[in-house]
Amino acid sequence: MSDSRAQTIDPPSLLPLALLMVCGFVFAARIMVSKAALDAGADPFQLGSVGNLVAGTILACWLVARGEAVSLVRRSVLLYFALGILSVALPTVLSFYVVQRVGPAYTSTVYALSPVLTMSFAAGFGIERMTVQRSVGIAVGLLGMSMLVQQQLAIDFGQTVWVVTGLSIPACVAMGNVVRSAFWPKGASALAFACAILFTSSAVVAVLSPLFGSPGQWRFADPGLGLWLGAFALMTALSFVLNYRLQHVAGPVFFSQIGYWGTGFGILLAAILFGDVLTSLSLLGLAAIIAGGVLANRRRS
Repeated sequence: MSDSRAQTIDPPSLLPLALLMVCGFVFAARIMVSKAALDAGADPFQLGSVGNLVAGTILACWLVARGEAVSLVRRSVLLYFALGILSVALPTVLSFYVVQRVGPAYTSTVYALSPVLTMSFAAGFGIERMTVQRSVGIAVGLLGMSMLVQQQLAIDFGQTVWVVTGLSIPACVAMGNVVRSAFWPKGASALAFACAILFTSSAVVAVLSPLFGSPGQWRFADPGLGLWLGAFALMTALSFVLNYRLQHVAGPVFFSQIGYWGTGFGILLAAILFGDVLTSLSLLGLAAIIAGGVLANRRRS
């Protein structure tokens, strides 16, 4: 006689995949806005500090309107600062140096390793059980990402120390993904968690900025620059709350594919806005990223 308690396997929810697509698009749009802000004269650390502070303020107003609050218990506050350093400040500072010494192509490409590393860390720490289907999905997405960037690679591998240092960027991102899932504050919404991390990451970047630049030379009076800073803050607020919502419903491994989708949407936006040419290899890469996302959206019992 069959066990009446046996579980049935339901088809995968479309919510994680839909959120992943939206997060990928916002990720790409945020990068383009940040590039416009930098071209207008913004300092990279100014974006990381002031931009995140304004974004956190936007989410704080939203929290108040919803009648929610950020948990300020000691454990949660320590978590906010740890993630502010691990998943925002360290990748920001490392990216700033690696892009100067090795080049932007390498710096953007190493982010493609974050889903693979997230999958490894999540399995190693017992956060998620990996399946063949999900592993294949991550691998197919990585292949698609490689197709998209292979024509843009101009990497100076003579800078061995900085090439190796660059690998710590996706490691920090991946560990941040796993830590968020493992220690998500009890009862906290994605909105509240995102708001807290924006404030702590802003504070950490502000503290570090005098070591790597001149905050006294940050420009605020330029109306054009102020407009781009405001746009960056809005995109950052939207990106963080969507990203945290995606991780809350889908886990760290599925969430980590945002980099793949962001690259794909970035190339599409570049073609639409700036006339960049889409090659057949680019289109194959986009198709592989979509297929990888579908495969990684595993069935849940």
